[in-house]
Formats: sequence, structure tokens, C-alpha cells
Amino acid sequence: METRNAGWSTRLKAFALDWLIWAYVPVAVVYFFRDRLAGQPYALWLYLGSLLLGLVLAAILEAKGESIGERVAGLGRSQVDVEGATVRRGPWYRTQVGITGVILALVTLILGWNITEINLYYVFTRADRMANMTDRLLRPYWAVFPALIEGMVETIFLALMSTVISVPIAALLSFFAARNLMQRVTSPYGPLSAGFAGVAAGALLGSRLATALLGPLDAGVLDVALIGGILRPLLIVAGAALGGLAGARTARRLSLGERHGAARLLSTLVTAAIGAVGAFLLGALGSAVVYAASWDIFVRECGPWPYVLLAAGALAGAVLGARQTPAAEFPVGQVIYGVMRFVMNVTRSIEPFVWALIFVTWFRLGPFPGMVALMVHSVAALGKLYSEQIEGIDPGPLEAVRATGANELQTIVYAVVPQIIPPFISFTIYRWDINVRMSTIIGLVGGGGIGQLLFQYQNLGQWRSVSVAVILIVAVVMTLDTVSARIRENIL
Repeated sequence: METRNAGWSTRLKAFALDWLIWAYVPVAVVYFFRDRLAGQPYALWLYLGSLLLGLVLAAILEAKGESIGERVAGLGRSQVDVEGATVRRGPWYRTQVGITGVILALVTLILGWNITEINLYYVFTRADRMANMTDRLLRPYWAVFPALIEGMVETIFLALMSTVISVPIAALLSFFAARNLMQRVTSPYGPLSAGFAGVAAGALLGSRLATALLGPLDAGVLDVALIGGILRPLLIVAGAALGGLAGARTARRLSLGERHGAARLLSTLVTAAIGAVGAFLLGALGSAVVYAASWDIFVRECGPWPYVLLAAGALAGAVLGARQTPAAEFPVGQVIYGVMRFVMNVTRSIEPFVWALIFVTWFRLGPFPGMVALMVHSVAALGKLYSEQIEGIDPGPLEAVRATGANELQTIVYAVVPQIIPPFISFTIYRWDINVRMSTIIGLVGGGGIGQLLFQYQNLGQWRSVSVAVILIVAVVMTLDTVSARIRENIL
């Protein structure tokens, strides 16, 4: 397909990629001289100028011939038209794509060498230090073996408990993260639920905004004009109304009942706002705050109850408003699927080492924070693996069971579970192997196990003791790898 005949969106993507590539080259050059440019007022302008230069280069080179962006976007041409004749593309090193690739590789290699501070001089001039450490590593100090055995047992059970606890949690969550199961789940109360959630969130944001606005104001003005007593409730109610509007409208757009129009939406939101205001005023009246000429006391002295009343009133009003028009099906399953996948991806992206740092600060030094760190990461990792396995099952048994009139729970029990048990067991054993390895690492931050002892020996320069720890870790990990591999082979 010719480049000129391509859609504008595809051409725009191709040009954006070319701009990114050719902006990267001058930006990398400027960054290479970052030490000399440190503190210079024109350093920022050099980076901005590099972006502009990349834009100009991308426009010029894309007009001259086929670019990397066009090739990636599927706009590449296997043949080039020259004055009506068809000429095949030349060797790669004569094409714009090939030359651009070479330039990118060279710039990246040079910049990477500079950033990582590779210094071959140290490799040869400091070899004596490595020789001394190696000599001590080759002479293990076996007197620490009993203590290391205890640490290794702790490490194995740390990995075992984190895996055992994470498996049922991940297995349960995986069904909510499987697209083929959740896409059939709908609810007629989606807009109502989303509107109610928006009301609660909006009320909370309104309260936060009121606190931020009232902070700089003079206390005397607050006492005289009752700004604190009036502004906060108004902001809370306004936030509740706007939050409910946003939540319900978003749900309405996603629902199958969009054809009902805005009448139902307005009915729900107006009655929700009226219910929230009425509940708040009744609460204030009941506590005799109105007679004290300070509504703010109701918020300050009653803890969370004003917000509970707001939410309850909004819910009651929203229910009454929603009953005025027919219900609309809302793909709640798709929402749950998206939320679950997002949470799993975020949790998996944080390494167990970082989780261990968090939980060691929260709890204390020892195996418990290490176990919790591995468990949290294992739930996300296994949940993703399990859900992908569920999405890849044979749909035939699903359709057969559904044809008998079975509900979704019966379909999962009789058509999904039998297909996923063997791979689930395989993934679980594989995850235990990973947890055994990771448990030695999280010990470096006080997560318990043999890793904590290894870190102590390394800090004290006891390399002979480190040697024993390394030998024990290698032996145990290799043994567990062999055993788990045999188990997986027999299962699959």
C-alpha cells in the first residue's frame, strides 16, 4: 500500500515515531555533555531545541524516502517508483531505514557506555582485590553451617507459606481477571451504583477542598460570617452532586441502555442531591447545631456520621429517581476485569525487594515481612498467569454446559475448573521455585532467612562464611529445581 493512500491516523503514528527517533539523537548528544552543561541557564533550551530539530529532521527525511516509522506502521514499500519505472529497494545499508538503524545503535551504545560508566582500566588494575576475595571464598568456614541450615529452613518455609497463602487468593481473583468470563456479566444497576460511588467520592473531595480553602482564612472572619459552617456543607453537597453526575454519566455511556437518554440520568442525580442535602440538614437539626449558629460543629464533632448521612440520603434519593425510568444493562464485568488487570499489573511491577522494604518498615525485621512481600507479589503474578490460562481454555465445554441451562457458577465448576487444574498446579510449583530464590534476596533488607545471614557476613567481610552460604543456596535451589521439574513433567 502506498504511503499517500494510508489513513491519517496511521501516517500520524509513523511520523510520531520518526520524530521520537530523530529527537532522541540530538537529546542523547546533549545529555552526553550533561556534566559540562550542569548549572548553565541554556541547558534546558538545548533540550527543547533538540526536540524541534528532531521534528524538522523527521519531516525532511520522511519526504525523502521510506522511514522507520513508515516501516513499523505498515506503510513500507517493497518497490520504489522512479519516473514510471519500478526499481527494487537497494541494500539495507543504502536505505534510510538501514542508515537510521545504524545511527541509533551507535548513539545508544556510546550513551550507554557513558551512563553505565564502563571502565576497563579497573578490570585489570584492581584484579588483586578480586584475587584476595576469591581465595577466601575457596576456603569455606564450615563452623557457621548449623546457623546457615537454620536460616535455609526459614527461607524454604518463608517461600512455602507465601506460596500457599497466595494460591487461593490468586485463584479466586483470576476468575475476575479473565475476559472470556467477565464479558458476559452485566447489571441493570450499573449507572445507579456508579452514581452512588461518585456521590461518595465527590463528597469526600468537597470536604478536602473546603479544608484546603478554609485553612488560610482568618479565624475571626470564620466566627463572624459562619464561612466555616456554610462553605463546607455547600462544597460537600456540590462535590456529591458533581461526583454522582460524572459517575452515572460514565456508566451510562458504557451501558447498553444509552437510548433512554438524559431524563433518567437527571432524575437520578437530582433526587440524589436532594436526598444528600436533606439528610445533612436533618442531622444538623437533630444535634441542635442550627441553634448554635455553627453548622461546622456538626462536621467536627460527629466524626464520620455527617458523611454517612450524606451517602445514605444520596442513595435513597438515587433509588427513587432511578425507579422513574427503565433499567439499563451495564457491563460491570468489563469494569471489574479492567480494574483487576490494572491492580495486578501495578503490583507485579513492584519487585518483592521493594515490597520487603515497605513491610519491614511497617512490621519489624524478620521472616514475617519477607513472607508478606513475597505473598503480595505472588498473588499478582499467579493471578495474571491463572487468568491468562482461563482465557485460553477450550470454549467447547463452556458452550455445552451453558446449553444445558447452567448458571455462570455451574459453568465455571464443570467446564472451566477441569481444564485449568493441571496448569494451575504447574504455575504454583514454578512460583514456589521463584519464591525460594527471591527469599534469599529479600533477606538483604531484613526479610529473614539465609539472605539476612548472607548480608551480615558480607558487611563484616567474612567471605569464608559467605562461601558456605552460597554453596548451601546453590545446592538447595538446584535440588528444588530438579524436583519441581519432575513434578511438572508428570502433571503435564
